Amino acid sequence: MIVESKFELLFCGNCDGMVYYYNKRLGKMIARKWVKPKTTAANRRLGAITRNLKSLKPSEGFIKDLRVYIALYDYSPGERHYMSWQNVYLTLMYALAKQNPAVDLLTITREQITSDNLPCKSVKDAIEAGLLREVNGYENLTQEI
Repeated sequence: MIVESKFELLFCGNCDGMVYYYNKRLGKMIARKWVKPKTTAANRRLGAITRNLKSLKPSEGFIKDLRVYIALYDYSPGERHYMSWQNVYLTLMYALAKQNPAVDLLTITREQITSDNLPCKSVKDAIEAGLLREVNGYENLTQEI
């Protein structure tokens, strides 16, 4: 359910089995049913990968470049939209692992990214390596992770 409102943050959180949040990109309040995911080996692995990628602590400049990438991204009809820099970051890192099987997202470190000169070190390098779709002006997205 998507609701338009004059106020950006009427309520945000969980209530009565629903999750409510404001999406500033859409300018709308969104509500969805809260669903507890089943615990599986795949979920545990996904959680471990996500924790490791979060522990890399991308720089503020890199995060800013990911946000600029979202703003520059030209969405085609029916295409999924990036809602936050984290969505782009995860897409980028999973594309890296798919392109380079030697990269293990469970154990990747900032030192490995730098020493192996991996293309995830900047948005520009990621685009040039084919990890993300090209956008106009990507040449300026050079801040390193």
